[in-house]
Amino acid sequence: MLSLVFASLTLSLNVLQSTPASTPDFSGSWTMERSRSQSTESATIEIKQSATAIIIVTHSAGETSTRTYPVESSAHSASETITAGHTHASWDGAKLVTEAVTEINGQAVSYRQMRFLNASGTEMTVETITIVQHGYGIKDGKNYSTTKDVYVRAK
Repeated sequence: MLSLVFASLTLSLNVLQSTPASTPDFSGSWTMERSRSQSTESATIEIKQSATAIIIVTHSAGETSTRTYPVESSAHSASETITAGHTHASWDGAKLVTEAVTEINGQAVSYRQMRFLNASGTEMTVETITIVQHGYGIKDGKNYSTTKDVYVRAK
């Protein structure tokens, strides 16, 4: 009987630890902090967040792009093939993970961004990995890039 109580308690604690009580609020306008960012172009972004979708509007280099990410209960596995045009968002604890696959010049390009807030919610760090799915290898070459950018919430 004691082992059944212990097993139930352990399961309860694991569920509580793996599911955040509430998701952080990324909604609002954000301006890139150039001195602390690695991207080549400065940007401002607007995020609209709901339980079912994340909408991100990016303003950079005189252009505006809008991308909608349906919220899924979990991330796709690394071995799963995702086709061009697919987007989705999921939560990794308090981190917002957005993924998209597009096609540029006939080649699939995957983007994965992990967003997290500082303790006061005034700064957002965005870690991005971009992968070009070119289908062949280059000796000592890489088909991906990574960047880390810091944004401050507009007041």
